[in-house]
Amino acid sequence: MERIKAPSYQKWFIGVGLAIILTLLISPTLRLPIREYNVGDIATKEIKSNQDLLVEDERSTQEKRIEAEKSALLVYDYDPAVLGDAEHRIRSTFESLSHSFGKVERGIDQNAMRKKEWESSLHIPLNQREWSILLRERFNPSVAEAVLTLIAPILRKGVASDKNLLDPDSDKGLVIRNIQTREERRVLPPFTFLDLREAKNRLRAQADPLSSRFGREKATIILKIAEALLKPNLTFNKNETEERKARERERVNPVYFRVKRGEVILRVGDRVQEEHLFKIKAIKRAQERAHIISLLIGLGLLTFLLLVSLYEFSIKNIRKIVLSQKDLLLFSATLIGIISLLKLFQLLTDALGGEFLSIPSSSFLYLFPVAAGSMLIRIVINSEVAIVFTILSSYFSATLMGNQLFFFIFAFVGSLVGAHKVAQCEQRSILIKAGLTVGAVNTLMIFSYYLISGIPFKMVLLADLSMGFLAGMVASVLVLGITPIVESVFGYTTDIKLLELANMENPILKDLILQAPGTYHHSIIVGSLVEAAAKSIAANPLLARVSAYYHDIGKLKKPLYFIENSGGMENRHDHLTPTMSSLILISHVKDGLEMARETGLGQRIAHIIQQHHGTSLISYFYEKAKGNPETERVDENDFRYPGPKPQTKEAGIVMLADAVEAASRTLSDPTPARIRGLVQRITNSIFLDGQLEECELTLKDLQKIEESFSRILTALFHQRIDYPASPTSGPLKMKDDEDLDSKQAKTYPLRLKKNKKGGPKDIERVGAS
Repeated sequence: MERIKAPSYQKWFIGVGLAIILTLLISPTLRLPIREYNVGDIATKEIKSNQDLLVEDERSTQEKRIEAEKSALLVYDYDPAVLGDAEHRIRSTFESLSHSFGKVERGIDQNAMRKKEWESSLHIPLNQREWSILLRERFNPSVAEAVLTLIAPILRKGVASDKNLLDPDSDKGLVIRNIQTREERRVLPPFTFLDLREAKNRLRAQADPLSSRFGREKATIILKIAEALLKPNLTFNKNETEERKARERERVNPVYFRVKRGEVILRVGDRVQEEHLFKIKAIKRAQERAHIISLLIGLGLLTFLLLVSLYEFSIKNIRKIVLSQKDLLLFSATLIGIISLLKLFQLLTDALGGEFLSIPSSSFLYLFPVAAGSMLIRIVINSEVAIVFTILSSYFSATLMGNQLFFFIFAFVGSLVGAHKVAQCEQRSILIKAGLTVGAVNTLMIFSYYLISGIPFKMVLLADLSMGFLAGMVASVLVLGITPIVESVFGYTTDIKLLELANMENPILKDLILQAPGTYHHSIIVGSLVEAAAKSIAANPLLARVSAYYHDIGKLKKPLYFIENSGGMENRHDHLTPTMSSLILISHVKDGLEMARETGLGQRIAHIIQQHHGTSLISYFYEKAKGNPETERVDENDFRYPGPKPQTKEAGIVMLADAVEAASRTLSDPTPARIRGLVQRITNSIFLDGQLEECELTLKDLQKIEESFSRILTALFHQRIDYPASPTSGPLKMKDDEDLDSKQAKTYPLRLKKNKKGGPKDIERVGAS
């Protein structure tokens, strides 16, 4: 449980939670279904493909399959057993009946037996005359052979039931398959096989040759038997034909056409064609695929890797990115808020349909204030974190919009410009100006996109430009409203709050005026010094100045133990040991830090209060302790402030200004040269003590700071002109106290210096100044 409470674990929990929520937001499962369209409908909204798709051209595929079906030949089964059966039956019957005449059995009607055998074998009805002729011929086998001679050639060619029933596709040919040998042969028109009607006609055509050979009566019987035995031996095999057609259909590959990511399928007002329906159906199938789990896992893994890699790189390579749990929580909440609002905005534009207030729904996407997140992060945290946020928000926004490269560039550039313009948001009007700038940049990017696309003057261009410009204004208004909430909920100190804290009517500053006037005066002078120095090195002058106002508020707990508040009274440290005195002096840092947290001054000011003495040595009491013979051993660490050392430029400037301002009060003759020498000596002392090694101040920065300090202090300790006394004025006798005050005000307004001179001349100078 203790490990879970560790900051590192909490950061991982925040990161994993952020990855899961972002994955759900950008997944294609959270979207409105596409409206059902029919051919001829008018599209009410724009439909885009959010991924590359291969769409089957069902009509072309169907046409190719029909052609493939037609290429499959009809299958007819040829049954050679029909002829074999006929040969066997007629020969065996005639042979049996012919032999019956050689057998004589009493009591049995031979003719009745023969007729019964005939009918059971051949099933050919004969009249009495025809039967008598066969009896007279004793069923001569030559009759059977004559019959076979007639039907065998016809059956070998093949006999179908009816040629008129052939499929129209038979013009391409037929496949005749021997059902016994499974051999196939392809036959082409004109076909040599006959149907039953043609076969019988061909038999009848043999009547005259038969009559001349066998006689008319006998020939008639032969033809009758032949017609009776003539049966179709070619039958259409429907099942085999359908199977072959199905196989030909399966061999045909579907016809596809490619739909590119971001391609517009339907525009508002377009009439729906059959081709559109194919593409819409493909998009729906892509949305309804059964691999949602694998899709979410893949997206989640990709999102987590992106967040982790960017976070690790940033904290290890960008010095100013040091994120606490609170910073990460705000970062994550802002990113989730931006992407969630964009998702909701996208769903609303889809629900609105084609147009709303005569503006195409596609134009409303440019209205979304995606730059607001980066502007907020820049105001609340810093520019380095804002850049990282801009990268992530632009990436996820573009992913949500169908992986559009232009939308990534649009969001990235707009967010960067917005973050840059609110870098030093010392007035709320700066936010409005930043919004105007973002809007102008948005319009330029949209116009450049239309120029690149080759259609710069479309009717929708004006709507897109208007929405893009308004997006900047909406972003500034949104940040203006959210910033106070973020300050209150997360306890951040923004530049806007710094302006409020700089108000001299703040209760803490009023307490300083009343209870520690010397400290108050010292803080105001330090504020002037740090503001000028911060401007010279491109630090935050507002943060430096306000932090200087509050850096010594811990002295309110024991104001009389600090020399600037003693008011000429007895020094209370005279009755304390050096160790106790150093503890009292050190305690004002801890007390100030507690007061900053209690009064909600914010983390940035609290850090500067904590760091403005660093780990410097209280040398006066340390040397005093070392010089005390009663003290056995003096530990230098007991006389050093607990730190930490200044971590930022602003904290380093406050440390330098605090020391320089205090030391400047000891100058008896503050000439510019002496002031410059003092500033250099104090700066070098702090630098050599290692107090500035953890902040970003360079030697060049220190030189600029020294110049700024010297200039401000020289102006503060300026000399006045010694005006001559008026000849008409009479001598006035003043008290030494009044004379002291006037002399002091005339020459060194910040120097508490004794001056025993007095007289009418000094009074006149006061009046003249």
